This record gives sequence, C-alpha cells and structure tokens, in this order.
Amino acid sequence: MIHINVYDDKREKKLHGTYEFPVAVYHYVMSECALGCINWHWHEEIQLALVTHGKIRFSVEGAQFVLKEGEGFFVNSERLHMARWEEDPASSYLCLDFHPRLLKLFTGSLQEQHYVAPYLTAPGFQYFALFPDREEDRPVLETVRTVADMMREKAFAYEMEVSARITQLWRKLIGRADPAAASPAQSGRDTVQKIICYLQDHYQQPVTLREVAMEAGFSESECCRLFKKATGDTILSYLRSYRLTQAAELLEKGEASVSEIAYATGFSGSSYFIESFRRELGTTPMRYRKERKSTG
Repeated sequence: MIHINVYDDKREKKLHGTYEFPVAVYHYVMSECALGCINWHWHEEIQLALVTHGKIRFSVEGAQFVLKEGEGFFVNSERLHMARWEEDPASSYLCLDFHPRLLKLFTGSLQEQHYVAPYLTAPGFQYFALFPDREEDRPVLETVRTVADMMREKAFAYEMEVSARITQLWRKLIGRADPAAASPAQSGRDTVQKIICYLQDHYQQPVTLREVAMEAGFSESECCRLFKKATGDTILSYLRSYRLTQAAELLEKGEASVSEIAYATGFSGSSYFIESFRRELGTTPMRYRKERKSTG
C-alpha cells in the first residue's frame, strides 16, 4: 500500500529525486494507495500529473477537478493538494515532480530572478487543469510522457535531456500566468491546514466539531464550510477515512486484534470499525490482513 508520509505541517517527508538531480516520476494506481487516495500533503517540488486510466479527482486549496484519461493537472510549489479515484478504483496517473532549483541554473541568476522565483507565488498560477484538445496544453502533456520514458530508460546523458525538456516545459507554462488573477484565500487555506493537523494529531481519541472549531478559531459552521470547500469532504468523514488509513497500516504491519486496532485508531467499538472498513475498502479487516500478508 502506498502511504504519503508527512511532517506535522503536512509537508511530505519523501525527497523527490536527489539533491543533485531533483526530478522524480511516479505512476500511481489508486487501488494500490491507502483508501484509494494520495492524501493531503505539500512539497517544494512543482508537480505535473497526467491521467493514464479512468478518472482522478484532484483537490487543491479549495478547488476540485475531475479529470479523465489523457487530461492533466499542474500544481505549483508548496500547494496543499490530494488526489483520489473517481468511479473506477483502478484509475491511475503519471506524476512528474521537479524542484525549482532545476530551473534556475545557479542561485542569483537572471533566469531565477526573472522566470522562476516570481512565478512560484504568482497569483493565478498556483494550479490548473490541462486538456489535450487545447493547443497550448498538448505539448505540456506530451512532455510529461516523454520525460517519464526518459527517466525509465536512463539512456546516456538522460539527465541533461530531462533538464532541458523540463526547462522548455516551464517556459510554456509561465507564458500563461495571469498576474491580475485573484490569489487564493490564505486565511481559508491556513484554517483547513490547521484542522487537518488537529485531526491527525488527535485521531486516536474522541473528536468533536466543537473542539475542532476552538482549535481553528472559527465557528463550527464556518469550519465545516471552509473544510468542505477545500477538500470536498466533511470534517468527520475525513477523520473516519484517516482513522481507517492508520488501521490499514496496523493490519499490514502488526498482529494486534481487530478490537485492539479499532480502539487504537479512535473507533468507539469493533463493530463500527468493521462496518466502516467494509464500506470504505470493500472487505473486512481480517480478510484485508490475510490478503496483504499473502502478497507481501
């Protein structure tokens, strides 16, 4: 199972590529991800995604996009985002991550000052969908596939070719930046991130909307509105899904009983835990453990 490991502020722990060559390509099949999603996280790397099968729902800072095979998505550096399957659990997508450091030649260069740093925080250039029937999008989507092939084949000097392709890709992307566009609401984004942190820190114990509201500094209704707008999910539904993610990990890695895992992950009883697990994952906790250990 694929889990996205994050720090307390939801920054992803994993290094994408290496410091010397900060580029990585992944192919995510959502049925292989915990609860069928790449959960909320952010990273310094810029990300481009290309749906390779089915449909994927991409969520980022209050916006949601359901994209089908052949369509793609751009997420700028340090944007909180997530992805989950839509309709088909076997939906999948290619993911190209690269650090802005790759684009600037060297610290202080004119390239960094004029064409990299200003665009990492430019209003209206934080995320958007990409469609193959748009003339300006097609080369970007094709580059994602090309770079993925190069990274897999690793031909002589592929790093140089990949770097050149990504630089050309960036040039195409920044050409559409709209400085006049409204920037995302920082306060709403911060509130949602604070709520997610609180839920993940306290999932092992009972959590009420009143406690969440007190932590966030807003009314219960405003917290629910902001969270729903940003994630497409309710606060309590997100909490239940996060508990199930932790439970699935315990089932895979340990020998604790279903009852012990239920209480360890914040469920009020084993019956409710089993029913929630079956409804979300389509199987029972014990059957899930058996299947995972047999394929591990």
